Amino acid sequence: MTLPAVRALHVPPPLRFKGAAATLAALLALGVSGCNLNYYEGRTREAQKRWEEAAIQYHLAHISSPDDPEYLEAYTRANQQVARENLTRYRQYLANKEFSKAYPRLVDASRQDPALTEARQEIAKWTRVLISGQVVLDFHTPQGVSAIADEIRLAVRFNTPNPGEVVEAEIDVDNGVFFVETLLYDRPDELLPFFSVNAIGLSLVQGKTRVKQYTNREFVRFVNFRTPVLDAAPAPVTFATDGNLAPVLSRRPSANGEPGSQELWFPRVNPRYRMTVQGERILVSAEGGRSDFTPRFLYINKKDRRLFVDFGRYDVRQDGQGVQWGLRRLPVFPNDYMELLTRNVALQPYFYYRGEVLTYLPAKGG
Repeated sequence: MTLPAVRALHVPPPLRFKGAAATLAALLALGVSGCNLNYYEGRTREAQKRWEEAAIQYHLAHISSPDDPEYLEAYTRANQQVARENLTRYRQYLANKEFSKAYPRLVDASRQDPALTEARQEIAKWTRVLISGQVVLDFHTPQGVSAIADEIRLAVRFNTPNPGEVVEAEIDVDNGVFFVETLLYDRPDELLPFFSVNAIGLSLVQGKTRVKQYTNREFVRFVNFRTPVLDAAPAPVTFATDGNLAPVLSRRPSANGEPGSQELWFPRVNPRYRMTVQGERILVSAEGGRSDFTPRFLYINKKDRRLFVDFGRYDVRQDGQGVQWGLRRLPVFPNDYMELLTRNVALQPYFYYRGEVLTYLPAKGG
């Protein structure tokens, strides 16, 4: 009788642990409390006061066991602490007028702790802004400029209602469209219309480093308004917060007061002007009757704390001798650059307003 072959049994080697005592303690704890390593990682981070990391671990624990009240309580506790840390950073950035850094911290704080009263009060003071337009400019970069700059961009700069602030938007060399997002902090209604062109020209960056930062920036101005000077304090005005959402494109083509055929304007630095709000019109009284430095339209959505500032279309060119640069407004029409701009999905919230559209018009008599 032939016996069947006996297969050799494989006996695994004994398990080897690094830090066996700590591992055993963790395993025993997990066995007692639902086997959730993220929760215990969170406790470790909390003991070290590394609150952001603790909140992440507690969140993962809560996701895996949403009905566990202990995990939810820990996640809430850590989030509240992170919110307070973000609020502290927000105050520091705000004091330094670093608005682009301050606002995201505030948004995070209000989301992490909805009951944080100061965060709710502060977030109501902020307005998100989109500035856009189009510059028709026939320009060829001089060889000498190309040799000294690592990067050259056509750009337009704007003054905003934030004191002393200037923001820059790059001009697309193919279609002339420009846009930039910015933020306003705690600005009263009467100051919201006070956007203006600062300059149009070349933005040069030099000294590119390995981390893609630049050690020097220079702006070569073609058209230079700097900061237009307001001759009188703005009159008090209040814009409506109600009204149904309406698309920007529904109003823009039919806006009245289109500029007629204009001569090229060679403005001087810091022109003086006045502005008066009359219903849905902003009358601009400026030197020489030209107000090309102001926007064309201002779409207001106070309820959602958004503004869309449309500067319209510009023709920028040199004089006949090729010495001075001047500009003039071009009329807007239904199928101009707005069709390109509104394809940007990230900007869609700006293309709706609530009842208020202000049209900037030169006042008769300048």
